[in-house]
Amino acid sequence: MNPALTIAKKEYSLALRSLGTYIIFGVFLLAAGIWFALTALKLGVADMRETLARMHSLFLFFIPAITMGSIAKERSSGTLELISTLPIRLGHIVWGKFLAAWAQLATVLAFSLVFAALIFIFGVGVDAGAIFTGYLGLLCAGAAYIAIGIFASSLTENQVLAFIIALAISGVLFLLGRLGELIPLKLFAALEYFGFDYHLNSFIKGVIDTRDLIWFAAVTFIFMLLAQFRLQSANLMQER
Repeated sequence: MNPALTIAKKEYSLALRSLGTYIIFGVFLLAAGIWFALTALKLGVADMRETLARMHSLFLFFIPAITMGSIAKERSSGTLELISTLPIRLGHIVWGKFLAAWAQLATVLAFSLVFAALIFIFGVGVDAGAIFTGYLGLLCAGAAYIAIGIFASSLTENQVLAFIIALAISGVLFLLGRLGELIPLKLFAALEYFGFDYHLNSFIKGVIDTRDLIWFAAVTFIFMLLAQFRLQSANLMQER
């Protein structure tokens, strides 16, 4: 088996044994459920666009929470140095951590499908395609957020600091699409493209645009490479 998959399987299994993981999952689902009740159920709207958009907003806190210890915890405990001596590449470690966090995201999104089930049961004229593409968009955006979180975790041994750094970077990319009323229109038009909302909105509306897929993939790979380079540079400094 690929070393990255082995690491991912182990990390995911450990996460599911942690009470903290279920607390984070519970808070996410509770917040998403409240928004669902305030929109789809209360207003009688047979779609999940507003709920999916709110779930995206929750990523700002949920994903840094599940990634903050991915590398920082290993560095603070000294196990990262031990793992680095094994015949596996740093890239395998980084991508293993990524896949484990992505699996956690997929798990919590799978639990949230109960909202979609309620829409199908009680709604009329439900756009199943838009719900499917909306969840696909959340998985794509989530991959980018996770890469940012792992990069932030690679910068420090302090998990709280890693959370704050990930929140700051993700927050900037999140807010770029929401500054229309605060900055000149021409500048906003240029910056909007780099915001998460700009690329996620098409998915939520039921449209899969390859340009959006490429953008999320590019952000993911850039921050994953930065995390790998950070670990490599740290190893070189220790060897000196």
